[in-house]
Amino acid sequence: MKRIVMFSGGVETLTYFSKEMAKEFEKKGYAVFFYDLKSEKTDAKRLRKFIKVGETVMITFNFQGLEKEPGVYREREGYVWDEYRIPCYNIAADHPYYYHDRLRDLPKRYYHISIDRLQEAYFKAYYPEYQSLGFLPLAGTKYTGETACADKTKCTMEMEGADGTRDTGETAYSENAEGERTTQMLLTGNYTPPSFCEPYINGINEEYAEFYRGIIRELIEKPGQTVEAVAKRHCERELGKVAYDDLRLVFHRMIFIDLYVRNYFRGEVVKTLVEAGISVDVIGKGWEELECGGKENLHIHPQTDSETCLKELRKAKLSINVMPWFKDGAHDRVFNSILNGAFCLSDTSKYLCRELEEGEGVSYYDLQHLEELPKKVTELLQKNEQLQEFVAKGEKKVLEKHTWKQRAETLERWILQTEA
Repeated sequence: MKRIVMFSGGVETLTYFSKEMAKEFEKKGYAVFFYDLKSEKTDAKRLRKFIKVGETVMITFNFQGLEKEPGVYREREGYVWDEYRIPCYNIAADHPYYYHDRLRDLPKRYYHISIDRLQEAYFKAYYPEYQSLGFLPLAGTKYTGETACADKTKCTMEMEGADGTRDTGETAYSENAEGERTTQMLLTGNYTPPSFCEPYINGINEEYAEFYRGIIRELIEKPGQTVEAVAKRHCERELGKVAYDDLRLVFHRMIFIDLYVRNYFRGEVVKTLVEAGISVDVIGKGWEELECGGKENLHIHPQTDSETCLKELRKAKLSINVMPWFKDGAHDRVFNSILNGAFCLSDTSKYLCRELEEGEGVSYYDLQHLEELPKKVTELLQKNEQLQEFVAKGEKKVLEKHTWKQRAETLERWILQTEA
C-alpha cells in the first residue's frame, strides 16, 4: 500500500475525520487522493490517473464512494474499485441497521469497520457474507489553529440530522480572549423532538403502535440495553423465533426507535439542567423545539462545522455528552472536549468507562437518575482550578490513545496485515 483514496465534499464531520487521518498517513509517506463527491466529473478522471494497481487502497466513512456514485460506478462495468482490484475499508459511524439497503452489491474486497463493539457483534451476526475487520472507535482532535481541510471552500458546514446525516447551516460566533472560559456548559449536536417519530410509530395501526411503544418504554426505563436486544425480545415474544434475514430487515425498519430514544435523552438532559438554573449553550439545529422551563438559561447557536465546535470547546468550562446509543464505544465529543480543555460529563459505555476513569477529564452520570445531574454540575463549577487538573489527567490519556493519529496507525496495521 503506497496510495490511499479518501473522500471529501459529503458529510462535513466525516471529511474532517478523514483529513485528520490523512495528515498522519502523509507523514508516513503515503500519497493521499481526496475524491470530491461534489466534483465527480473532474475527480473521476483524476482518480483513475492516481490509482496504481496493487499499490492503492480506499478508506471511507459511512459508505461514501460505495453508493454507486456515477464517478466510481458504471452499470455494466461495476465499481472502479473492482476494476482495479482496490480493497475498500469502510468505517461505519452509525449502527449497521441504518445501512441495511447499502449492505448489498458491494465491491469484492470490502472490509467493514465498527465504532462500537456491540455494533461489531451485530454486524458479524447479521451480515456474515461480509468481512468484519474490527473495532475502531471515534477519536478526538486538539484545535491548533490549523484547519484539517486543505481547501476550506470545499468543507461544507453540516451537523447531525434526524436521519443520521448532516444538514447545511451557517455560523455566528464571536471570539474571546485566548484561554478565557466564558461558557459554563456546552453541548454540540442537533436536537430532533421525539414527536418527529410519531408518524412512524402510528403509521400502520394501533396494534403496531403499541408494539413500538412497548420497546421505547423499556429502553427509556432501562437505557443500558441496545435497541436490537430489546426489539428482538419483543419480536420473539409476539412471533416466536424469527430468522436472522428477517430480523435484520425488521431492525432496519425500526431505526426511528433509535432516533426517538437518543433524542429523548438528549432533550431530557438539557431540560434537567436549564430548569435547575444552569446555563447551557447548545450548537445545532432543532433546540428551539425543546419543550422545557428555564428557557432563559438555554443559549442556542446555529449549527456549524467541526473546527468551530473545537474552538467553542476551548471557551467552555464543562461540556455535556449524551451517547448516540453507543453501549460499548465512544463518541468523539468526549475526546474533543478533554483535548480542548473542557471537562466532560457523559453517560456511560462499557468501553469509555474502561478507557477513562471517573475524574480523568470526565465524570459519568446515570440516564436513569438525571435528577442528580444538576448537583454534580454545580459542584464541578465550584472547582475551577481542580477542574483543569482533572482535564490534564484525561488529556494525557487521550493524547496517548484516542486521537486520529492512533486510529490511522491501527488502520495502517490492519491494512498491511490484510494485504500481506
